[in-house]
Amino acid sequence: MLPLPPPLTGDQLDNIQGDIWSRGFLKYYETYYFFSIKQSNAKIFAQCLKDLTTHSPPLISTLRKVRDEYVLISKQKKEAAAAAKKRGIPEKDVNLPKIPISNALIAFTSKGLQTIQAGLQKTSSLRLDRVEDTDPAFFNGMGSKSVRDALSDPDRDTWDPLFNSTEIHGILKIGGSSKNEVEKHLKNIQVILKHGTAIDDVFQNSPPTPTDSRVDGWTRPNDRGKEHFGFEDGISQPRMNGIDELEPEPANGGVNMNTDPKLLIVTEQTSSEEGGVERPKWMYDGSFLVFRKLEQNVKAFEDLTDQWQAKKCESKAHMGAKLMGRWQSGAPLAIPEFHTEDSKNPDAAKLINNFTYADEICPVSAHIRKTNLREPSDDNNSDPRLPRTRIIRNGIPYGSDYKGHETDGSTRGLLFACYQGHIEDGFQHMQGGWSNNPKFPTGDTGLDPIIGQVDQTSKGVNGKVTTFFTDKLNGKQSVEFQQLVTLKGGEYFFVPSISALRDDLAKT
Repeated sequence: MLPLPPPLTGDQLDNIQGDIWSRGFLKYYETYYFFSIKQSNAKIFAQCLKDLTTHSPPLISTLRKVRDEYVLISKQKKEAAAAAKKRGIPEKDVNLPKIPISNALIAFTSKGLQTIQAGLQKTSSLRLDRVEDTDPAFFNGMGSKSVRDALSDPDRDTWDPLFNSTEIHGILKIGGSSKNEVEKHLKNIQVILKHGTAIDDVFQNSPPTPTDSRVDGWTRPNDRGKEHFGFEDGISQPRMNGIDELEPEPANGGVNMNTDPKLLIVTEQTSSEEGGVERPKWMYDGSFLVFRKLEQNVKAFEDLTDQWQAKKCESKAHMGAKLMGRWQSGAPLAIPEFHTEDSKNPDAAKLINNFTYADEICPVSAHIRKTNLREPSDDNNSDPRLPRTRIIRNGIPYGSDYKGHETDGSTRGLLFACYQGHIEDGFQHMQGGWSNNPKFPTGDTGLDPIIGQVDQTSKGVNGKVTTFFTDKLNGKQSVEFQQLVTLKGGEYFFVPSISALRDDLAKT
């Protein structure tokens, strides 16, 4: 049997910020507000941060608060369903009372931490020199040449103006039950952080959000939980003992999603790029946040899957499943009853996660297989990072739904956000070492057809991705197409614990 990961403690539930969890913030609407810290007023910001962490009621959410909200909502759903059943009303027709909910997370770039350091007492060192050794990708930032080369990211001058700014010091990620709740929560935090005095907007925008300094997303009105290609998103997440319901022993000797917290949250045991250097203790119970604005070319995806007959698939949806590794419902292609058709019960299908890839019914190049091997790592494996490559994904779609034409210039995509204990082991290895690698995990499998990246052929023009899959006759099909997803900007952040925000970053 696989050993259980160590549990999170009660103190950690009150100390770790609340979005760093498989379920994340409850949200229909979410904003990512980027800000700069005025260097001349860095000492004022340190005091503002102290005020933010001691505010009552709390404005920065903990894991315990977010978990308790899910428990409350679940209880209300059960009570409403039971009451409706007594009155003969089908469960699907039950209208739940709407509860106003909003939650916020705060995180900082490497430059932001350097600015905070300048506002602290000379005796209060964040030891950022150590961070430069242990976590160089974070320290250098997503826009650095070393990181862009590792990820095959496009040049920064093709990014949205907001993310070309060198003044992004921090981010507020605020999700809630409505746009109104999110706006109120943001304004409350801006007041405490002395917006205009201690912090300022980044005076650039990122379409289609019209407001400078932020990017907004919302769940799709008719497809809540699905991204713009039409697939259920956010499933098969890492499970942490002490807050998640752990998965059972995996089938056929595979690997489940039960995860040691040290891979997702910084602890004394979390790996680093420099084993001889210890991270500063104030980083414990924190996590690294990767934010990427990913524009999805839905028309190109629709055109690609229209080739289903030529590529010997059962249907257009079947070809999409071959590329993703799951059907749009979330049903795994690898399970025999879903080899050729989607589940008739999507609510149950998206919960199925106990399976392995026994053959190539689910292609080796499929997105979910490229990013989650589901097999034990060999001690002699040529990929030493493999056992440590786990991330929590808590993004949200942006933009209007695709209507079958894009002549109006509208864009859409995913505000991708993920958390990990070490970026080089987590997102950066998953994207650069797996999804972009045509020979991972074995042979010549091609790139991940969904998020695989190649160098642009010219400024702003995506290169062509080549991938392979087995068709319904067990033949090998080759597919070449222009890269479907385009990075429009992003950044690496560190999400400190509540105690670090209060006692280390806020010292005056």
